[in-house]
Amino acid sequence: MRKVIKANNIPVIYERVSDASGLFTMSVYFKRGSVQEPDALNGISHLIEHMVFRKTRDYTSEDISKLSEMYGGYLNAFTSKEVTCFYIKGFRENLELFIKLLANISFYPEFTQDDFDQEKRIIIDEINSTLDNPEEFLGEISEEKFFAGCSLQNPVSGTVESVNSITIETLQKYYNENYTPENCVIAVCGDVDPDDTIKLISDNFPQSGGEALKVENSIVYNTFSHDTQFKSEQVYAQMMYPAFQYSDDRRFALGGLGMILGGLMSSRLFQVVREKHGLCYNIECESVLYSNGGYLDISYSCAPENNDNVMKLTGREIDKLLTKGISEEELVMVKNQLKFSYYSNFESLDSRAQMNFRHIFHYGKLLDGNLILGLVDSLSIKSVNLIAEDLFNKEFSLCRLLP
Repeated sequence: MRKVIKANNIPVIYERVSDASGLFTMSVYFKRGSVQEPDALNGISHLIEHMVFRKTRDYTSEDISKLSEMYGGYLNAFTSKEVTCFYIKGFRENLELFIKLLANISFYPEFTQDDFDQEKRIIIDEINSTLDNPEEFLGEISEEKFFAGCSLQNPVSGTVESVNSITIETLQKYYNENYTPENCVIAVCGDVDPDDTIKLISDNFPQSGGEALKVENSIVYNTFSHDTQFKSEQVYAQMMYPAFQYSDDRRFALGGLGMILGGLMSSRLFQVVREKHGLCYNIECESVLYSNGGYLDISYSCAPENNDNVMKLTGREIDKLLTKGISEEELVMVKNQLKFSYYSNFESLDSRAQMNFRHIFHYGKLLDGNLILGLVDSLSIKSVNLIAEDLFNKEFSLCRLLP
């Protein structure tokens, strides 16, 4: 059973899942991430994510970690380009305590200068650590170049310069204006009673006053070729093709195209570039879709002397797709893999809650499973080929890290 209930006028996505373990998960999502930030405050959402765990109205930092773990829970958070999320998992008998903890972290943090100074240092270390991870570094540079001119260019953690420029007064003001009940959606999934859950949320969370303040985010795509020196023995490369937003029903055909080209071990690029020619350890293809745009990327790492051949073979496989299209066998594989991916969401409470939120965030409603499976079943050779023609007839962007 899935439904959206209001608690203090905050939407609560509730799904009852009963099992012998008696577990539940609860997530508080704020529709705020790096895309809503002014360029000068890039990274402030991620900084807020860190700061709320330091001290709240009712709990110290030690209380927060000790209470969640003492009673068999797991408390954490993440920030993405589009949302900030605080979540907790645990046993249903601790529902009241865990909701109080989550409410404190989400809505009643207390920011101090000492905590602020310490967390800034930690985040700057985190930003610098990206320089030691070629895949993360490549991903940040690629999106910065690809989306230059719109807010998707900004990294989630910000830059050393932008984080250093943020003051505690700026942080408090930004939090007060953006981390509000109006910008909040709660997702609850597990073996908990809906009436008890809604009452506890109502007792501990603030009242929402109405509609959220909307921040318009335009989309800009750029075509570029960029090389950066990196301390590595290998070349790391990413090819990018402009696509569309997550809510576009063509995302299923796009996902299938990615699987056929490089998303699976049986994919064309994996079989040709790695298995047949042994030119690299890893080559893959995936779609990255946001609420107002996205892209298909092909990424790989290889020895410098193999790079030209990897690019040549990749181009050859794309040309084959454009001239001959996909096969009936590949279409069957795509449909089965997409269905497998959909049903895999039901394996854990976390993935159920995340799927339910994605529906609300991107579509404004919970999608019926029959609708999703119907869109998958309606895929045809023609629909996947049309996506390939649309994307691969455009000029791609290329970003590389060179030894």
